Amino acid sequence: MTVPADERGLGADLRAGALDQMRAIAAALAGTTARHRGVHEARKAIRRLRAVLELAHARFGRRAQRLDARLKTLAGSLSALRDAHVVVDLAGRLARRATDEEERRRWSAARRRLVVRRQQLLASTLAQDPAFATRLAEVARLETALRRLPWNRLDPEDVRRALARSLRRVERARVSATATAATVEQRHRWRRRLRRLRMQWNALKTLRQREPESDPAVRRLLAWLRRKAPGFRTVSEAVDALGAEQDLGLLRVALEALPESQVRTEALAGLPGPGPGGARSVAPADAAQNT
Repeated sequence: MTVPADERGLGADLRAGALDQMRAIAAALAGTTARHRGVHEARKAIRRLRAVLELAHARFGRRAQRLDARLKTLAGSLSALRDAHVVVDLAGRLARRATDEEERRRWSAARRRLVVRRQQLLASTLAQDPAFATRLAEVARLETALRRLPWNRLDPEDVRRALARSLRRVERARVSATATAATVEQRHRWRRRLRRLRMQWNALKTLRQREPESDPAVRRLLAWLRRKAPGFRTVSEAVDALGAEQDLGLLRVALEALPESQVRTEALAGLPGPGPGGARSVAPADAAQNT
């Protein structure tokens, strides 16, 4: 059977990938058995979708910008829930990796307090938006808008220019983040830029794996990326290390927000710092979460 022209090519493949992510967002928010994990997965799918959408930025213009802004708003509405879930997981990992029984007891107790905080936040959110119905309605509207974008007009040069833009943004962020007086926000901006590039790279790799012979443009784009950014493994490691550092910061903020108690005081005093035994010691387990 002949595939219609507007259902073939790079644009159609990226459209299919974008719609996959949109469906993943809806499925994650609609699930009722693991709400916290669902929120986390929804946010990851939103980030992947925004990364794909940016590949079409030059071709779609303001339509893509408006859609991206709405996706950003949706992600922002879930950020507090996501953060509450991440710190529970991190406290649990610190308990499991404790080197003595006292340290294990301290982090287990802190985790129990953070679980209560997480549940309270979820209950409050669902009271305002039962079953995430308002958010799911927005996802449905976003899917309609996504389908209406002129994906068939997207060509490989549009995507190459978008990738070149991502590389430039990563380099500018790296220079700022590695300066002597770099701020925490500059380091996190570098992480976000790195993560966006990794997601765009992975989106193209997924297309290549799904349909190995579908579009030679994907192979050429991946080859171009490998030439321009040969140290991609290092890029991924940097994303994960910076993500682990950020999660430790979130854990500190969450602990500080708890009521005064011995558990809170001991957990804050026992927080690992950067370097050996600190942020990098939790990076491998965070790799899947920070993609």
